Amino acid sequence: MLAGVERSKIVYIITRDSEARLMLASPLEANRSGSVCFDVVGVDVGYENPVFAAIESCYEDSEGSGKQLVYYELDLGLNHVVRKWSTVVGDTAHKLIALPGGNDGPSGVLVCLEGSIEYRHFTSTGEMAVYAVNIPRRANLLNDTRGLMIVASAVHRMKNAFFILAQAESGDLYKITVDFAEDSVRRVGIKYFDTLATAASSICILKAGFLFAAAGGESGGSHQLYQFENLGDDDGACFSAEGLSYFQPHELSSLALVDEIEGACPMLKSQVLHVAVGEDAPQIYAACGTGARSSLKIMRHGAEVSELAVSELPATPRAVWTVGGSDLIVVSFAGSTLALAMGEGDELAEADNALGLALDEATLAVCGVEGGGIVQVTPRAVRHVMSDGRVTEWVPPMGVISCAAVNTRQAVVALGRSGECAYFEMHAGVLREHAERLSVGSDVTCVALAPIPQSRLLAPLVAVGCEDQTVRVHALEPHRCLEALSMQAVADVAHAVAVVDHGLGDLAMYAGLRNGLLVRAQVDPVSGDVDDTRTRFLGARPVQLCPSGQSVVALSATPWLCHVQQGRVRSTPLSYDMLDYVAPLGDNLVCVAGASLRILSIDRLGASAALTCASIPLAFTPRGFCVHDVSRYFAVIEAEHGRWAPAHYAAKLEESGAEDEALPPEQFGLVRNAGGWASLVRVLSPFDGETVFLDELPAGHAAVCLAPVRFGNDSYVAVGCAVGLSLRPRSCESASIRLYKWTTDGTGLELVHVTPLDDVPQSLMQFNGMLLVAAGRGLALFDLGIRRLLKKAQSVVAPHLISSVHVHPTHPDNWLFVADVQESVLLVAFNHTARVFHVIVDDSLPRYITSMRALEDGFTVVAGDKFGSIFVLRAPEPVVKSLDVDPTAARLLYEKPTRSGADIAAHCWQSVAEFHLGDIVTSIDVCALAPHARPVILYTTLLGAVNVAVPMVSQSDVDFFLALEAAIRKHCPPISGRDHLSYRSSFMPVRSVVDGDLCESFYLLTHEQRELVSDTVDRTQQDILKKMEDVRSMFAF
Repeated sequence: MLAGVERSKIVYIITRDSEARLMLASPLEANRSGSVCFDVVGVDVGYENPVFAAIESCYEDSEGSGKQLVYYELDLGLNHVVRKWSTVVGDTAHKLIALPGGNDGPSGVLVCLEGSIEYRHFTSTGEMAVYAVNIPRRANLLNDTRGLMIVASAVHRMKNAFFILAQAESGDLYKITVDFAEDSVRRVGIKYFDTLATAASSICILKAGFLFAAAGGESGGSHQLYQFENLGDDDGACFSAEGLSYFQPHELSSLALVDEIEGACPMLKSQVLHVAVGEDAPQIYAACGTGARSSLKIMRHGAEVSELAVSELPATPRAVWTVGGSDLIVVSFAGSTLALAMGEGDELAEADNALGLALDEATLAVCGVEGGGIVQVTPRAVRHVMSDGRVTEWVPPMGVISCAAVNTRQAVVALGRSGECAYFEMHAGVLREHAERLSVGSDVTCVALAPIPQSRLLAPLVAVGCEDQTVRVHALEPHRCLEALSMQAVADVAHAVAVVDHGLGDLAMYAGLRNGLLVRAQVDPVSGDVDDTRTRFLGARPVQLCPSGQSVVALSATPWLCHVQQGRVRSTPLSYDMLDYVAPLGDNLVCVAGASLRILSIDRLGASAALTCASIPLAFTPRGFCVHDVSRYFAVIEAEHGRWAPAHYAAKLEESGAEDEALPPEQFGLVRNAGGWASLVRVLSPFDGETVFLDELPAGHAAVCLAPVRFGNDSYVAVGCAVGLSLRPRSCESASIRLYKWTTDGTGLELVHVTPLDDVPQSLMQFNGMLLVAAGRGLALFDLGIRRLLKKAQSVVAPHLISSVHVHPTHPDNWLFVADVQESVLLVAFNHTARVFHVIVDDSLPRYITSMRALEDGFTVVAGDKFGSIFVLRAPEPVVKSLDVDPTAARLLYEKPTRSGADIAAHCWQSVAEFHLGDIVTSIDVCALAPHARPVILYTTLLGAVNVAVPMVSQSDVDFFLALEAAIRKHCPPISGRDHLSYRSSFMPVRSVVDGDLCESFYLLTHEQRELVSDTVDRTQQDILKKMEDVRSMFAF
């Protein structure tokens, strides 16, 4: 049964066809008009007709019967759904838990209410069974009388028994047992089991003995996996069947945390800043989470890397290799070679047995060969060290060896500046030179061998980078050895080249250029033809390439990993320092960075690991933050509603003379305080996460907003506060602005004074060298005074309530963008002479704004509303021309509105783009995400998503992606059956926006579906893939 929030209930019968494929029959309706559904579950009735239980409330019932537990039965014989039975339940009923039936249990459901759980079931004899039990509560010495709500549950069946784990909103787990005989229940028992650090949205018990807790709102988006240590049967405390019982929570005793996947839900605020020193790309700083598990997350584009070992070297090395099968690490210096081996505790030590390597010369390439030997290429010779210790050397006839490539059976070396390469093969355990030389007609800068296919003994191809800005491909097969197959021109001289097999059919050839470009092309393993060339800028340094299995590590200003994910090649930067050389070491990487040797492990790869997050823990829910211009330290305000601050709770206990054991709030949460507020102002370092300043506000104060402001040459932080703030209805006892001054070094704050206000400040901003305060419906300007802020101007501009304010990007002293909570965005002008604010442009549609950002042209604004839509508004052309001539907007104030209504402006916004996301936008920024990348609109959402809107300036790109979107929408409908166009137009018709997520689903389509889409678009599959990758690499990640 699928139940909507209001009225609709649909039952699907699941069957299988002759090929055992699942089939859905036509839906059967069980609608009830005027009803609201809170939860629905399937009742276990064995082999009888299926029964579903639902909690409903009928708002059209004149008698006001409240909530009801309703049984719906599917009559398989008549093929329709009937309302079988109903009974009244408490008004706080919110969740149902179905019990096992048949031979495994008594059937029926547990109805979860606030503070209690009831067992209810309609038996076959027409009798209703009811058993109730109160939920044990934490021992709160301040007499918190609010009941608990169950938010998640899981039923675990064992042989001849079962039990239920239910989690309350506080994170406490309860074990519920039901004593029954046949179909009758004798007793329902409940006891405290353990406390999870997160209040999950759903929990699941696995047969392997694990408990998975999916992220909920209170958990900060972290999924957690626990292992059962015991079933809690030994502890008989707090087992309750009737009456209230209390317990003292404890550390995990029945469960053990195994793994955790951190998330960013809810993401409340974010900014794109370039704070970290030595990084080319900016970072995303986001205020995430609620309660004591809140954090300030620092997000970087790249995969997370763990450092396993670090060893200092006597000099700066040039390269590093690993010899397969011997765990030998070979490090090459300017005039020597060092052999290292892994010791105890993952420590590196000099190898006792260097396998006959020449340690007094630099090494160009080294590799283990068949038969247990090893081949070492030095600038002077090619050395073959056999398994019995014998050594053969090949010395070039003239000059030195400039570069080389070696595998288990072949070797290719470049002979100085002669434009020739010598080719070697293994014959009867001896490395022998080929009779002919490979001549390319230009100085060779790099060389690479293709991987050896599984069914063959030799690599089929060799790639040679030349000084004439080309990469040439030659054959190595016996019947056409050293024959030239193809040539690829590149934008600069190739510094390194690599050929790998990604497992996608053709070979992939990578060329790292001296200008920092990485070129990737497909190479046919038979004909050697090169096509489908892709280019990406990695950094200012020449690109060094290091193959690692089916992946390639590209080293420039930032290390990058080119790997295959979901059938496509992805280029992902590694969140680590600049590296000089890399070699594979099992599943890890051994790297050279400066004068140190490091062993690294890449933790996670994939689309979900595109951003690496570093978290700085906070005490309460973050409400806003700003950064100091010089020190780059962050000022953060935190506020928690309905909770005690630990210090205030301890003081309250001391005042009452009670004693309570202090529990870590990160695990057990903050102590509840109905209607109270706990707030603080913090200054922290983003480099090490250390808090250098902390100011806890008095109990009852709520920190609402903050903004950096400058008065004269001094920097300040203004914090808007309210005392006794009530969210519904919105009111407060008093409001104020606390003004803090940054210390000289920018690492601390000093409270200057507190200025009272008439209403709650919703947004603060610097404007005209003063502090602009948005409180209620009005705007007010304040200047710095000795004892308080001095009001210089005040006007009422918004119809309902101002949510945020942004200054104009091109005229910051004249115009403002003001967001109203219900009436969209307003363009406001400031009259310097009269000291008043005037509305110039408003919107004809009501929009519930949650965030907004003005674009650089000054007349276009991007905004999001609370219904999950993002849109772009632009001022009409007459307003733009008038403001260019008269920035004071004096003439526009007296124009007659073209619309009827009170308090409306003469002009309204023009809608440029509309798009429904399905998630609430919390922050919008305009930035460039990488060096030399074009600006994009980056916006973050409440559920923790980081999205990018890419501007398309070419009409050909617009036509291509519109055609691709329409083709995928036509040939690949979603399995849910919901129309994609209808979803993206949930509140306003979608316009001027292409769904990039839908276009990128082209990677996941089958070959037949891709063919249908490519035929419709009139492009080849490779053209479509290349176009999407070019757009992504040009603008975003």
